Amino acid sequence: MTKINYGIITGLAVQLIVFIWFFSAQNHKIEILYDKFEKENEADVIENQVKMKLDLENIIIDVKELRKVVKKLKSKDQILINQNEVITSDHQRLFQILENPNSNTSGYSYGG
Repeated sequence: MTKINYGIITGLAVQLIVFIWFFSAQNHKIEILYDKFEKENEADVIENQVKMKLDLENIIIDVKELRKVVKKLKSKDQILINQNEVITSDHQRLFQILENPNSNTSGYSYGG
């Protein structure tokens, strides 16, 4: 018969128990770190959501102000277009008078 060495069996049993205890402790540390990470991540997500909401509100306010500015600029642009049309019309009449000095219907003459 073969001799069973109880020292080797005891050593292997102790190593198995230490192995199980070590990985159990590692698993517990990992769970603690994961819970901590999850809580911090949740806080960051909430903080980012609040910041995004504030940013969105600021953007909405800015868009409203821009709409007002655009409306004012459109009004001023229309005024400038109307003035330009009047000036263009006046220039055309002036150039017609300068090109045909004899066709002046006002009765006033500059040289003749």
